[in-house]
Amino acid sequence: MSILPKLVSPTVLLYIYVIIMQIARGVYLTGKIESAPAYEVIDFVGLFWILGWWLLTDSRKRGIAWVYDMGFFLSIAWVFVMPYYLLKTRGAKGLLLILASSASTLGQYWSAGRCIW
Repeated sequence: MSILPKLVSPTVLLYIYVIIMQIARGVYLTGKIESAPAYEVIDFVGLFWILGWWLLTDSRKRGIAWVYDMGFFLSIAWVFVMPYYLLKTRGAKGLLLILASSASTLGQYWSAGRCIW
């Protein structure tokens, strides 16, 4: 039973969530169909929920204090908060995580033939 807590950790669930949502978005883009409204809601709410859970768990483990209203702060500035947090807590390894995340996002558009550059 020692593997179950690792499988249900926010980090693993974040990876699984991002992979599943990127595949789904790639399917929508490749098929040139509009994404379902339920997908958009799950994508938006799920991302912030898992990011908040991961950030809470990771910051507690590292002893970093939160701002007063982290949910509101994340919903407005998560694009800036997450890279800053990763660089501050992990240094160069954080940069690798940021690059991997960016590559997966750009990869879905590239695979769908909608290259943005």
